[in-house]
Amino acid sequence: MSNQLITVVLAILITVCPAAMSVTVDSSAKIKGVVIDIETGVPLPGANIVLEGTNIGAGTDADGKFAIDYVASGTHKVIASMLGYETRLTEITVVPEQTLMLDFKLHESPLSLQGVVVTGTRTPRYVKDAPFRTEIITSKELREKSAQNIFEALEGTPGIRVEQQCQACNFTVLRMQGLGADHTQFLLDGQPIYSGLASVYGLQQLSVVDIDQIEIVKGAGSALYGSHAVAGAINIISSKPTSSSATAGIEIGDYGTNKYDFSAGMKKDKLGIFVFGQQNLGDIIDETSDGIGRDEVYQSDGISDRVKTNSRNFGANLFVDDILGSDELSIRGRLLNEQRQGGEISDDMFENPFTAGTERIVTDRHTLSVGYRKWFSIGNEIDLSVSYSEHKRNATNDTFLGDYEALHGTLPPVELMRPYIADEKLCVAGINYRHPLGEKHRLLTGLEYSHNKLDESGKYIDAGTDEDYTSFSEKHADEVGVYLQDEFSLSGKVELVGGVRFDYHRSEDNFRGSGNVFPGGIDPIEYDESTVNPRFALKYKASDKLIFRGSLGTGHRTPYGFSEDLHLCSGSPRVYKSSELEAEKSFSLGLSADYTVSKMTLNVNLYRTELKNAIGFAESDAEIIALGYDYQWENIDDAFVQGIELSGQYALTNDFVIGANFTFSQAEYESTRDDWAGTPYEDDSKYMSRYPETAAGFKLDYSPQSWGFVLNGNYTGKMYIDYFSEDDPASSKIHETENYIIFDAQVSKRFYERYKLYIGAKNLNDYVQEEKHTDDAAFMYAPVYGRIVYGGIQVTL
Repeated sequence: MSNQLITVVLAILITVCPAAMSVTVDSSAKIKGVVIDIETGVPLPGANIVLEGTNIGAGTDADGKFAIDYVASGTHKVIASMLGYETRLTEITVVPEQTLMLDFKLHESPLSLQGVVVTGTRTPRYVKDAPFRTEIITSKELREKSAQNIFEALEGTPGIRVEQQCQACNFTVLRMQGLGADHTQFLLDGQPIYSGLASVYGLQQLSVVDIDQIEIVKGAGSALYGSHAVAGAINIISSKPTSSSATAGIEIGDYGTNKYDFSAGMKKDKLGIFVFGQQNLGDIIDETSDGIGRDEVYQSDGISDRVKTNSRNFGANLFVDDILGSDELSIRGRLLNEQRQGGEISDDMFENPFTAGTERIVTDRHTLSVGYRKWFSIGNEIDLSVSYSEHKRNATNDTFLGDYEALHGTLPPVELMRPYIADEKLCVAGINYRHPLGEKHRLLTGLEYSHNKLDESGKYIDAGTDEDYTSFSEKHADEVGVYLQDEFSLSGKVELVGGVRFDYHRSEDNFRGSGNVFPGGIDPIEYDESTVNPRFALKYKASDKLIFRGSLGTGHRTPYGFSEDLHLCSGSPRVYKSSELEAEKSFSLGLSADYTVSKMTLNVNLYRTELKNAIGFAESDAEIIALGYDYQWENIDDAFVQGIELSGQYALTNDFVIGANFTFSQAEYESTRDDWAGTPYEDDSKYMSRYPETAAGFKLDYSPQSWGFVLNGNYTGKMYIDYFSEDDPASSKIHETENYIIFDAQVSKRFYERYKLYIGAKNLNDYVQEEKHTDDAAFMYAPVYGRIVYGGIQVTL
């Protein structure tokens, strides 16, 4: 580790630790009260009360009552929020030796625009006043769209595109504001524990039954979250019990698209427990034929459009308050297991994992996170966290089988067949400290360390010697980040946020073969880099209804753990990353305006990101092939993405809300791509693949009394997508896709406040992409199978 990094880390520890330990807790200041519905006077259990900018707060009990101890003397803004109600913010002054009585009367809200967010600044902020524009997907919205996983939860979100890129395994990719999955930091309860191996199928594997809300912050995020936050951050916030309740549900759909889930929470005195489980099932689907869509010929091609899946999540969260006084301990654990199979459909594909033309992937993932938070009398806080995950994959496809048969004219002996095995371990530890300076400044400083280790092995044919061999790869990376941020309130209308983060990354890739194929290995591929990324934001509150925000910052993407490496069952032993590969650098600018009244919101968001040294996936050069690699990563060009997002909601009545959004975007490389030079598609190669120029959506939500009617429509404009033909390379092309729209709908009915019956359809209009090519499994840009009708029941106790 560099001397510069050691100096910075020691400075942080010397400053933070004595400051945190030197203060004493004033345990006499308290806040107590009750939260009720203003129309009915009924107490509201499960409401959240929090002091803005801190993690000090409480939930209301079954009688709507709450109590917050250990409140620092001085002036505070207290936020009361609850799903389905308008958020209230009240300013109070607390003095020593006082118990302040504070009651809240909340109005029902038909709009989903309230709440508390933490992702933009790592400090709890009222979403309307947060200096960084934050979008929220609530648990109510997840239920209304019957999302089974994170992939479906994010579908239709403005500026975000989730897609599949492989028919045989349904590899998933998330793109935010045009940039790929490796440019977005995915967080679980604020921790970057979502590993590289998990990013391949994880969007479809993680359950939603335990989610409280999803927070989305677009734009430069490296100043707070480090590498891979070039496009921003998506933070999955898990549920935390505020009262005792339990929910169970069963959902049955077409093609065995079934979901079974349960969750239960208990809050008693200082102890809170939340447990959950969810199983998702799906049969294999094959609807479309090669070369044309189902609108022209309704027949199958013998290759899966949707793979067969069986995914199971189980977990538990434990929360203990006041262990040492004014503190909280949290422990979160999750077990995940999934099997998926796809490819060429045959009678024995589910019995023999090595069947020609098929893939089978078995995933086992275990995560454990421990957090400790303590706050002090002057309003400062310290957070410590440690998270660990182990992600295992056992995968088979016909790569080795096909290469062996092509070389020898016969199938390989059974004893030579081996699955691709990957085992990734990730540990993340962090400490951050918040300290108010008067009433104008709120300082945040922190230190984060992560260690990643990935072991892989697989069976291949060497292109140079035609020998079969077993490859072994060992990767490891260490990253340290130190960050500092100041939230500076210049006045009641203007707030400035400035932050900077220093990151140090060191990684090493080791590869060796067997037999006569590099048995001693090749020279390690090492990467060593440090970077500094600043970020600034300005919020101007023109009025209570109109807020303007602007932000700018730099970012970086370290060339380690690319998802496309780990998608291939051949794994990264066959994907070469040169030690000369440069990290991507970025500069991002964002401007937004939000207009909010009681029954309407309007939002405008403009963005631009400039990318230097953009990294691309390419076939290997001759000298790289000689080392046993089929593919390689390259710095292909500089690039930019820019666009404008428009969105709004309007409540016609308290039970009828309409919403709409529109996005216009542009994403281009500085020059045309070399791999299309001299072809009719050279000019089109300048456009980034898989990024639609326009996108739009609408939502109708009508909920009279105990009924619920929801209709969503999502429009996707034209985009460019590469088609690489394995059967006939001369027919490869850059395809300009058609425009299309997808409708989803759900009808629900509640009985006795405890039971909910619902029926719905995904892809209601039965749309399937117009063109398909089975010799390029990644040629997917729209749904490749049609309507799924489902129905279910949910019981709440």
